[in-house]
Amino acid sequence: MIRLLSVIFFTAAITACSQTVDQQADDYVEASYALCGAKVKAFSKSDDGKIRVICQNDSYFVVKNQSTLAYMQELNGAYCHGKGFTVFSERKNYYTFTCSDDKNFNIPK
Repeated sequence: MIRLLSVIFFTAAITACSQTVDQQADDYVEASYALCGAKVKAFSKSDDGKIRVICQNDSYFVVKNQSTLAYMQELNGAYCHGKGFTVFSERKNYYTFTCSDDKNFNIPK
C-alpha cells in the first residue's frame, strides 16, 4: 500500500513539474516579444508570482503577475508597434512605459 501511494505521489509530482516547465517556457517566449521586442538574456519567476526579465539590450523589468505580462503584450503592439520597451513600470492606477523608439506613455489601468 505504501509503495502504491509513493508511486502515485511520484507520478503526480513529475506531472506537476513538467507543466511548470512548459508554462515557464511559454512565459519566456511571451516576455521576449511583450517586453524586449527581441531576445531575453535572463528570465525568472518567483514563488510570489513576480516575473523578472533582462533583455538582450540590458533593459530590466519586474512584472507583478501573469496578467500584467499579457497586458504588456497588448500595450507593446498598440503603442510600440511590437518593438518592445526600454522601461516599464506598473503603478497603483496606471502603467508608465517608454518604447524602444523613445516614445513615453502613461496609460490608466
